[in-house]
Amino acid sequence: MVVIGGGVVGISCALALLEDDCKVTVLEPGNIGEGASWASCGCIAVGEIIPLSQPGIMSKVPGWLLNPEGPLAIRPTTALQMLPWFMRFLSNTRTQRFRAIAADLAQLTFQATDDFRNQMARYNIHEMLIERPVIKLFDSDRDKASMASSFALARELGCSIDEISGDEARELEPAIAPSFPHAAVLRDWSYVADCVRLVRELHRAFVARGGVVISAGAVGFEKSGEGVRAVRTNDGDSIEADEFVLSAGSQSKELARQLGISLPLEGLIGYWTGLPTPNVDLKHTVFSVNGGFGLMPFEAELAVAGTVEFAGAKAKPNWRRADVLLEKAKRVLPGLQTQGATRRMGRRPFMPDTRPVIGKSKHSRNVTFATGHGQLGVTLAATTGRMVKALVKERPLNADISAFGPDRFE
Repeated sequence: MVVIGGGVVGISCALALLEDDCKVTVLEPGNIGEGASWASCGCIAVGEIIPLSQPGIMSKVPGWLLNPEGPLAIRPTTALQMLPWFMRFLSNTRTQRFRAIAADLAQLTFQATDDFRNQMARYNIHEMLIERPVIKLFDSDRDKASMASSFALARELGCSIDEISGDEARELEPAIAPSFPHAAVLRDWSYVADCVRLVRELHRAFVARGGVVISAGAVGFEKSGEGVRAVRTNDGDSIEADEFVLSAGSQSKELARQLGISLPLEGLIGYWTGLPTPNVDLKHTVFSVNGGFGLMPFEAELAVAGTVEFAGAKAKPNWRRADVLLEKAKRVLPGLQTQGATRRMGRRPFMPDTRPVIGKSKHSRNVTFATGHGQLGVTLAATTGRMVKALVKERPLNADISAFGPDRFE
């Protein structure tokens, strides 16, 4: 069996399959732990079920084009190229579709914490899950009101959210500035101690149990009948297998196309800055709703991460966006020091309906998809691994994942 992609989702799938006495090889072209998740907020975001395609978002698109430093931006040079993706994205702002997406995501995220705990225990990865809720801060009454409908739907679907005052938020985290009148505590969430260590520990466990990791990327397939016989790599090799798992992040789009499957997947850029000596003591992950970023107290540094940038697949990072986040972070935590900062950029594989792609396609009977997780890669990695194992072994699942199938855009 070959798993294409060794990021947090791919290696979780590989480990789950290895447990079932499968011989598993992982193809990973990059440095281990330096995929999309290394520039993420690192949350087990159980309540992150409200899709990006919220009703009323169309009116905000001109602002995204005009403000390259905003929390969500579109590079003008790629706006035309992104138009087909955006048309699908906007079709999901209709209330019925919006609510259906949230319900589908809740099916998966509500299993995420237990799956992650079980994964950490199974592979002896200690002190990785920090089970503290996250705090969201609101700059104004208007900001708070903008989240009212999303919070109402999240609660309706089973999320636990406490709305508190800014003063109460400062009782939880004294380092927060006194300028925030409102806050919310998301009780279902937690976060990981370090995203890079998480992926590297999972790889360590995989290799220790007999898994094979090849430092190469997939560039195509050799087909046989209704399935795939082998995957071709960028170093000229051809690796045969009975089953394949496609978990290649933003590169999954081109590989799926070669299988006759059109995945409207785009790699949206996120930025991350690590601060080794922040001079503030933070116990909870804190999000600025208006700023579109989070502050995460990872084990070795405080991280500032967020924003969504629509850019081409080969676009170079716009580090000014990371610098802007750091400036905004100082307004949230006035005592923040930024000496020794390091920056990262990651491409999160987003689908226009915010749902990941999990399942098999009628076009290729022995390829299972596990990609397109967007901002939920760390959250859903262990859950996806468990589901991929069931799909490959043709066992029943404890959720209806028909809405996540790779053929849903045909």
